[in-house]
Amino acid sequence: MAADDGLRPLSPTPDWNPHGEAELADPIGTHARLRAECPVAGSTEWGGFFTLTRYEDVVAASKDPATFTATRQSVIPASPKIGLPRLPLQRDPPESHRYRQALNRFFRESRIAGMESPLRDKAEALRAELEAEAEPEFGTAFSAPFSVRALCLVIGMDVAEADEIGRLSHDYVAAVQSRDLKTAGGISRTIDGFARDLVADRMAAPRDPEVDMVSGFMAHDTRGEPFDETELAGMVRLLLIGGHVVPRNLMTSMAWHLCGDRDLQDRLRTDRVDRTLLVEEFLRFYSPNQALVRATTQDTKIGGRAIPKGCPVALNFLSANRDETVFDAPMEFREDRHPNRHIAFGVGVHACAGQPLARLEARIALDTLAAMPPFAAAGDPLWARWTEYGVSRLSLRWV
Repeated sequence: MAADDGLRPLSPTPDWNPHGEAELADPIGTHARLRAECPVAGSTEWGGFFTLTRYEDVVAASKDPATFTATRQSVIPASPKIGLPRLPLQRDPPESHRYRQALNRFFRESRIAGMESPLRDKAEALRAELEAEAEPEFGTAFSAPFSVRALCLVIGMDVAEADEIGRLSHDYVAAVQSRDLKTAGGISRTIDGFARDLVADRMAAPRDPEVDMVSGFMAHDTRGEPFDETELAGMVRLLLIGGHVVPRNLMTSMAWHLCGDRDLQDRLRTDRVDRTLLVEEFLRFYSPNQALVRATTQDTKIGGRAIPKGCPVALNFLSANRDETVFDAPMEFREDRHPNRHIAFGVGVHACAGQPLARLEARIALDTLAAMPPFAAAGDPLWARWTEYGVSRLSLRWV
């Protein structure tokens, strides 16, 4: 770790290993054990870090940026210290508010609602292509191009621009999850360059600020301090990965779940399911963004465990969403669960700004799955690894 980044090398008791054999085989079971036996668990991976596994602790840390800062580290393994900042994710209040205000404008409910028709058109076109194949791979054939189309609409990118970032996002996450950090670093620099080029293009020729996100950011000036080029690119950089990979895993996980629950699949076709509640339960059960990371600004104690100043701390949303003290029968998938206090989108100042779009994508994907002929899994799925969760690739067969 860099000597001046505020982080400290950590050698805690190795209570768990996110890439260990047991965790990879059964992350949900591992988290249940940790919640019961070691709710603030230490790992020696990637220089050492703690993870919070209980709902109450995750929420408390998420709402306490004074103690758990996002400015020093936001992911495990850490992103490169050089390159674009991920804004507003890597800023604490009050600095983060300025970026968040600009983002929120583009994710307001009325704007997202206007994207429903073109997204449904894209979903129908992809469904037709799926049904023409004997064994389509849902992640590649539907989830990936559909999430790319959503990125096109929300950011205002051209299709060619979005297709390129979709490929880069997939390759970046694959490299991180295979622990090939050298390759991941190279791809990250390429994505940084993509974001900078996109900003430079819009600065040279601004587009409609109501449609094009970068042009809208350029016009957003609440304090007489317009965003500079690095800030603009940093906001775009954050969206390029999160806006593609997370929805892809969620939608493919939904297809996987329906492969294993033919009764639910059949009832979806007869419209005898509350699809709004169902989407929320998919979010809880398959929380696609398993964890985000903070660093302690002072010696602190949480869940009864002392954590020294400067330690990375992972906020494990996936584990929190299975907490037995919060959810009734949390290991059961209940399609009509209500209330559903899941925190799949995070909580506090850094809760996901793109929630309205993610929910719309999930609902349209669910409607698309309901419109397809009966299907089952054709072989084993490919599961995402830390810090993502869910199914990333799934071959289907028609039954």
